[in-house]
Amino acid sequence: MAQHSMTRADWLRLGSMLVIVIAGIVLITVPFRPVKDIVKLGLDLQGGVRLVLEGEGVAAMAADAQTETISRMIEILNNRVDQYGLANAEIRRYGPDRILVNIPGATDPEEARRLIGQTAVLEFRRVIEVGVSPTDDISPSSSSQELLYNKEGVPIVVDREVLLTGAALSNATVRTSSDVREVGKLQVGLTFSQEGAEQFASVVRELGTGQMLAIVLDDVVQSSPVLQDSIVAAAREGWRSLQNSTTISGGNMGANEAKRLAAVLRAGALPVSVRIAEETSIGPSLGSDSIRRGMMSMAIGFALILVYMFVLYRRFGAVANIALIINMLFIISGLIAFGAVLTMAGIAGIVLTIGMTVDSNIIIFERIKEERRVGKSPLAAVRAGYERSLAVITDTNVTTLVTAGILLLVGSGPFRGFAITLALGIVGTVYCALVASRFLLERGGFWRFIPVRLPEGTK
Repeated sequence: MAQHSMTRADWLRLGSMLVIVIAGIVLITVPFRPVKDIVKLGLDLQGGVRLVLEGEGVAAMAADAQTETISRMIEILNNRVDQYGLANAEIRRYGPDRILVNIPGATDPEEARRLIGQTAVLEFRRVIEVGVSPTDDISPSSSSQELLYNKEGVPIVVDREVLLTGAALSNATVRTSSDVREVGKLQVGLTFSQEGAEQFASVVRELGTGQMLAIVLDDVVQSSPVLQDSIVAAAREGWRSLQNSTTISGGNMGANEAKRLAAVLRAGALPVSVRIAEETSIGPSLGSDSIRRGMMSMAIGFALILVYMFVLYRRFGAVANIALIINMLFIISGLIAFGAVLTMAGIAGIVLTIGMTVDSNIIIFERIKEERRVGKSPLAAVRAGYERSLAVITDTNVTTLVTAGILLLVGSGPFRGFAITLALGIVGTVYCALVASRFLLERGGFWRFIPVRLPEGTK
C-alpha cells in the first residue's frame, strides 16, 4: 500500500480512472453484443454503397459558384438520406466538382442510386394528348409541345410551359389511397405552401373541368389526373381548399418507392443534374470478414504486448498493462460517445495505439530505473522519472495529435477513420501515462517492484 495518505489530486486521479473503466464496461458490454451493436461501423466493415457523384457543368463554373453549388447539393443529399432513414451516411466534397457518398449498411444499391442521383425537378404541365399503350405513336404538333412518358412507358404530349414547380411544396408524405378503385395502394400526398397553393388554385381555375394536368418528376410523368368539378369548385373558393389535395400515384407503388419519392420532394431539387462517376458495392459478407480479421489482429497484438511487458518488467510491467486496458476502454467509449464511425483504417489506428501506450510507459520506466540506479529511493525515483519523461512524452504525442487533426480535416473516409481512433488513442495514451500509471506506481504500491539490480548496501 502507499506510504502516505491520499491527497485531493490522488482522489481525482482515482475517480477519473473509475469513471473511464465503469463507463467503458457499461457502454461496451463485451462479449454480450456484436461489434455492430456497440459502435457504428463504416462502409468497409458492414458493407454498403460508395458513390462518387459528378455535377453537370460544375467543373466549368467559377470557384465561388462551384463551392456554392456543391455545398447546396451536399445539404440536399444529407436531407434526403436523413429523411429516408439511411443511417451513418457520409456525404462530402470530393475534388472541385464531385461529391463522395458512403452509405454503410445499404441493402439495396439500386434504391440508394435512385435516391441519391434523382434531380427531383417537379413540374406541373397541361396535357395535350395521352397514349393508351407504350406502342402508341403520338407526337407533338408544335414546338411549344413536348413528348414525355409515364412510368409504364406510355407516351404523353404536354405543353412545354411549366405551370407550377416543386418550389411550391412545403411537404410530401406517404399515404394510402382513399379511392375505392385503389383501396390499399400507396401514393405520395403533396402539401403546398400558402403561396404555392394560391398559384395552384390559379392554375386549376385557368385550366377548368375536364382538363388533364401532368405531374412531371425529372421528365417522367408520375400522374396525369383529370380536373373534376369538385377540385375546380374548390379552387374558386380559395387556396386553403387545395393546399393538401394533390397526390402522386399510379401503378403498384411500393413502400420503398413511395418513401424515396416523398424524401426527395421534401428535400428539394438538386441545383444541377448529377451522374454517378464511380460506384462500389461492398457485400455484408466481406464486411463481416474484415471485422473478424480486424478484431483478431487487435486481440493478438493486445495479448502479445501484455505478455511482453510482463516478461520485460515483471510485476512492474503490470502497471503498463493496466494502463493499456484503460486506454482501450477509453478509445471504444469515445467512439460510442461521439457517434464516430469505426472503419478498417480505424482498427489499424487502435492497433497502433496499443504500441504507443506501452511505448510511453517504457520511456517512463527506463527513466525510473536510471534514477533508481544512482541510489534514489523507489518513490523518489518514480517522481524523478516522471519529471524527466514529461517533456519527451508531451512533445511526441502533441506532434502526432496535430498530424491526426490534419488528417481529420482534409483526409478522405479511410484516413478520417484512422485519424479519429489515432486522436482518441493519443489522448488516452497521455492520460494513462501521466495520470493512471503514476497513480498506480505511487499509490498502488508498484514502486516496490522496480526491476533494477542494485549494488550491495543500496536500499
